[in-house]
Amino acid sequence: MSASAPPIVDLALRFLGRAVSGDFQTHHAAADERQQLAAAPQPVTDALAQDYVSWRRAALWVGGVLLALGALIAVVAHQPLAEQIAHVQAAAAGQQLAGADLQQLVAQVTEGFGKSNLSIIDGLQEFLLVVKLAVATLALIAAWQWSRIQRSRSLARWGWLVLVVLPLLVAAWPWSSSLDFAHLDQNQFGAAAQQGKVVKQQVALAIAALLMTTIAPKLIALFPGIIRSSLALKTLLPEVAAPGWLVVMFAPFLVGFLMLIVCFLSQVQGSWLLLGGVGALIAGPVLYVRRAADLVRPHTAAEVGEVVGRIRRTAGMTTLAGIVVLTLYLFDLDDVSWTTAIHLLLEAGGGIFVTMVVISDITLALLAHSHRLNALFQNTEMRALYEQRLQSLTGAGLTDVQGALGVKDLDDLRKLGQA
Repeated sequence: MSASAPPIVDLALRFLGRAVSGDFQTHHAAADERQQLAAAPQPVTDALAQDYVSWRRAALWVGGVLLALGALIAVVAHQPLAEQIAHVQAAAAGQQLAGADLQQLVAQVTEGFGKSNLSIIDGLQEFLLVVKLAVATLALIAAWQWSRIQRSRSLARWGWLVLVVLPLLVAAWPWSSSLDFAHLDQNQFGAAAQQGKVVKQQVALAIAALLMTTIAPKLIALFPGIIRSSLALKTLLPEVAAPGWLVVMFAPFLVGFLMLIVCFLSQVQGSWLLLGGVGALIAGPVLYVRRAADLVRPHTAAEVGEVVGRIRRTAGMTTLAGIVVLTLYLFDLDDVSWTTAIHLLLEAGGGIFVTMVVISDITLALLAHSHRLNALFQNTEMRALYEQRLQSLTGAGLTDVQGALGVKDLDDLRKLGQA
């Protein structure tokens, strides 16, 4: 960062580098952040805790800004459904309508589509816009309140729940059942009387597409957010194996989810760009599983940065290549506008950073709680019974880690356990 750069640019670059890296061995809290945390209503004076809180601040700001930009694009590009249909019809006829001509066509669309039907779909679109704005607002407030840790954690958690859970609940509702196109069948006879049913089916498919474009960025952000969170926590707590296990366990789920997406899109809009981009994205999670022995063993603070960093850099290069190729794929689609493609990318990127922070907060608390319970467990009779049960299962080969994961490079774990 240049000393001559404006303060806001210097701060933005610091936040971006810290959030993307997620490495507590190389990125630490700045002097002004340490002072602010020490003077907070609930002072934070430990250097490691200050590093973590400062990292949360950076990731929330980056995620919040990306989500806010995506929401802003969605708001600017939003049009009532009747206007959207009118513009499509005019474009199909090779016309450029405006003013009174456009209003007349909108009135015709409203009469044909049904005012109540338009109100339902417009209400759904506007509600989804409000959700986008609410998520961005909660993430930005959480970033602004970063030094008030409990408040920031609560705001970020609520923002993440609104980001992921609420759109899924909305998508589960059968919106098409509330639509009524019976007016299209009036004065019609025979097969033509089914026109309303056909239109309703077509509109139902359009609503499904709308909801899928809303949900997809959130779900795409879920697994990468969890994996990046676990990698960051591995550099924060290098002696603990659990974050590495989370990476190894969730990586296959990410591969499966990406394959599900590519299987669907290949049938709808097949493309070699799509296959190449998803293939590059899959290479990263596969690498995490292949390097499981390095990720799940305890590390010293001196080595964890290099070990995890080397794996993350290799996986990061394939991920970056996949993002670039998929971006080209989105911009190449005739049915997807540039504003929609940029909006989807911003939402996915912002969702990854917010997910990363929230999952890190939850995982960190659970690790500490589990450690305390495990310390108590070691001094009880249940520990001997637990070991007996594991021994019984081991006799059948059910506790073989290599067999469960289907890999052959975990000899380091066996040596570590025998040491």
